Amino acid sequence: MKNNLWSVESFSEKPIHVVLLVSRKKDNQDLPDFKERRQSFITHKTIQELVYSEFKHFVQEGRFGETSRLYYSVNARDPEKIHKQLLHFLIDEPEFNLCSIQPKLAGIAAQKECALEKKWMFDFDNSDSDLANQFAQDILEIVPDADVKIHKTPHGFAIITDKHFDTRELLEKWQKDVDITLKRDDLLCVDWWKKDTI
Repeated sequence: MKNNLWSVESFSEKPIHVVLLVSRKKDNQDLPDFKERRQSFITHKTIQELVYSEFKHFVQEGRFGETSRLYYSVNARDPEKIHKQLLHFLIDEPEFNLCSIQPKLAGIAAQKECALEKKWMFDFDNSDSDLANQFAQDILEIVPDADVKIHKTPHGFAIITDKHFDTRELLEKWQKDVDITLKRDDLLCVDWWKKDTI
């Protein structure tokens, strides 16, 4: 009988995403002697699977009252490009500490050239959901066939679209009242927990 103890999972059809779990000083200024924690990796898991596995564990490892965030790449990543970039890196850096492979792999996958999709994210720094919906409607007036999704974030909303367009007029209209940043390939803050709530 074959021993599968060291077997490696073959290629998966599921999309790959970059994940960042982080506990930042900015979110934990009230905790004395606070030290930031972070963990980054790539995964086939969905956001829901991560929330109840890796992220819950990350939160529980923190101090009481500590706030942690879960970030997930807006765009899926290209496994072939990641593989090639990793091979080049390992050849060029023979003394690289292999125990640090996960964050390095996440860093490679997060590079813009490794994106498999081309979704844009507008960081909408206002917590008024009516305004966020109006902004999404304005995108649809410019690009009627766009798939536009709105996500709640700690300081407002992220509005994601799968179509590209000239944003100058839209941003000129909105940036008088709302701080909006266009991010062409970035991580979305999908969840945030304080340790005393779980």
